[in-house]
Amino acid sequence: MTTLLLIVLFGVLAAVLLDGDWGTGLMVTLVIGFLQDPLRKITPGQPGYFVGLVLIGFALCGVVLYERTGRFNLRAMFWTVPRFDEWVTIYFALIALQAINGFARFSDIRLTIIGAAFYLAPAFGMWIGFQVGCNLPLLKRLLALYLIGSAVTGISVFLSFQGVDHPTLKEVGQGLVITFRYGFEAQGASGFWRTSEIASWQLSAAACIAATMGIASQKPSSQIGLLLLAVSFAFLTILTGRRKAQVLILAFVAIYLLLFSRRASPASKERVITSVLGVAGIAYPLYAFVLAGNLGENFQEFANRSLTSQGDLAERVETQGIGATLRAIQVSDGIGMGVGAGASTGGNVQNAARDAIQSVGFVSEGGGGRLILELGVPGMAILAVILLLLGLVLLRNFRLLKHFPQPTSALLMGLVSFTLANVPAFYSAAQLYGDPFVLIVMSLCMGSFLAIPTLLAQQQEQWAQWQQQQRLALVGQGSRPMA
Repeated sequence: MTTLLLIVLFGVLAAVLLDGDWGTGLMVTLVIGFLQDPLRKITPGQPGYFVGLVLIGFALCGVVLYERTGRFNLRAMFWTVPRFDEWVTIYFALIALQAINGFARFSDIRLTIIGAAFYLAPAFGMWIGFQVGCNLPLLKRLLALYLIGSAVTGISVFLSFQGVDHPTLKEVGQGLVITFRYGFEAQGASGFWRTSEIASWQLSAAACIAATMGIASQKPSSQIGLLLLAVSFAFLTILTGRRKAQVLILAFVAIYLLLFSRRASPASKERVITSVLGVAGIAYPLYAFVLAGNLGENFQEFANRSLTSQGDLAERVETQGIGATLRAIQVSDGIGMGVGAGASTGGNVQNAARDAIQSVGFVSEGGGGRLILELGVPGMAILAVILLLLGLVLLRNFRLLKHFPQPTSALLMGLVSFTLANVPAFYSAAQLYGDPFVLIVMSLCMGSFLAIPTLLAQQQEQWAQWQQQQRLALVGQGSRPMA
């Protein structure tokens, strides 16, 4: 059954890609991303390669897209900071050198490939995201499809929490047990997703994207509906037992409100405030009088755990962020152990040489620790320059948003806000960002914001064409003979 479904999915993907329709191919890829985990759960042995199915589809779409464009066109992606092109070349050279270093150290090409994908896949994904961002109708269709898939899978998370017994609603393997307090531990709800950690991130991403599309909507009914959907996704993150989801949503809200307040018109601010108050007026009574008392006796434990995220946030940043970074400098001797040294393989690749390195598991938990472990201090210096230039690109692109209609600027601001909200989460918990589906969602959001200069050029070209048509129409009217 599983094999037949995979044949059908990839057969549909192949059919649309052979026709050159990479946009529809991306939509099929999103469907694969949502189906790969439940299919894995019902497959004997629950093979780990299912995690990469969505990446295969995404890569195939990228190949077709490249064939149609014929180039990567990095200058258009980073148009506001032209010298970024030079540092992209340096970045790829750095990854190549450290890949050779990693292979020489561990003698395992699988480890090297998995490690290199951690650096190359986001770059390739951002380019695809840029191409998507240049086509706003396609971007909106992909986001809408993502919300539909998240809503269906979100319902499965609720059923999982309610104790519905079905193989597709359980975590893969033995599952992850969360210690809530002394004397109480349980597994978080995962639904169709393979673990509660993946479920929490996907639900938080859906909450942020739904809120973004709601604020960008011009119709009051659509705005309230999407904001209610965002609240529903945020509520479901509580059932996963993972506090990082709430931190991510709060970080998104803080960043988005800051950016929105700088660019939105007074009328837009008033409309959003009215919609938010309306949603709060609907959501709170629904939670207090309907949901809270009907979710079982364990729900309060999950709710209480979600309220402790602020207190544990500083500790996590200190230990898995700063602590792991400092330890990584010691372990790698500052020069880096090569690509793949801190890669998360899901237990599919065992390497004795890497396993013998003390603290490698602890160091690779945090993003800063893993980067220094693999690339060393010189590599981090190069990455720091690239990040500074990327920050300059985002700042200059943000300034260009004043030339766009309010719905477009609100949508793009929300997507970049979500991307930026993930930065502190990556610093303290990098393993999650090795998941291909997570990387794809992030790439689409970030790459779309890089398309702002190209969108502005398209807008100006359309305006010039309209003016030309108006002038020709006036000339035509003036040349008509009098009756």
